[in-house]
Amino acid sequence: MEQPAQHWTNDEFLAYTLLYSAHADYFFDDEEKDLILSKVNNNIYDNILKELTKDNDYQSLQKILAYTNKHKFNNNEVDLLLYEIELLFMCDGEYDVLEKNMMMNLTHLLKGSQNAELTH
Repeated sequence: MEQPAQHWTNDEFLAYTLLYSAHADYFFDDEEKDLILSKVNNNIYDNILKELTKDNDYQSLQKILAYTNKHKFNNNEVDLLLYEIELLFMCDGEYDVLEKNMMMNLTHLLKGSQNAELTH
């Protein structure tokens, strides 16, 4: 399946990825929101949140993979992205099993192969 093309800025991509990740444990608290807003402006946050709410899990992962492939993320860039996600997971004082599972899956997808593709 062809991955969707993304025309995001780096900040929009970061906002999308962090917002997607923040919902791993089905809770989105003020600490997570504040951390994301410390990295992107309110306008980007609001626009990306609207986009994310329209996407299902599969679509979100496709968009994240498409962006990293399109922009040819190297291992250092993937590591930095995963570090940002891990900071998000720890900012509320709990790094629970759902967040750990998402981190493991994102690591596998983003580092496992540069041309990863999801299948149904």
